[in-house]
Amino acid sequence: MKLRHLVVSSGLALAAAAFAYTPAFAADAVAAASGSSVSASSVSPSNPAPSKKSVRAANRTFSKTVQKALFRTKGLEDTTIAVFGNAKTGHVTLAGQIESDDQEGLAVDAAKKVQGVTSVSSKLTLREQGGG
Repeated sequence: MKLRHLVVSSGLALAAAAFAYTPAFAADAVAAASGSSVSASSVSPSNPAPSKKSVRAANRTFSKTVQKALFRTKGLEDTTIAVFGNAKTGHVTLAGQIESDDQEGLAVDAAKKVQGVTSVSSKLTLREQGGG
C-alpha cells in the first residue's frame, strides 16, 4: 500500500511540474513548428516596468551617495541632515537641523556636486542655541 501511494503521489507531482513549465516553452514550441525563431523580446515586453523593490533600492543607493558627500564636506560635521532622493528624476530633498545659514549653502552645494543630482530642495531648519 505504501509503494502504491508513493507511485501515485510521485506521478501527480511529476504531472504538476510538467504543467507548470509548459507555458514557458509554448512560444518556443510554436516557433519551432513554424520554422522561425523566437527571441525574448517578442515574448515579453521590451522594457518591463521596474519593480517597486528595485526602485526603492535605487533611491536608497542614490540617497546614500549624497549622504556620504555631505558627511565628507567640511563644515557639516555637527549637523543632522537626512537625504531623500529620487534616482529616476535626480531630485534630492535635504531635511534636518543645522547650526547656521552657512551650513545650508554648504549642504546644497555639496549635494548638487553629486553625479546624477538634477535639483536640490532644502527643508533644513536652524537649531535653537542654548536655552534657559
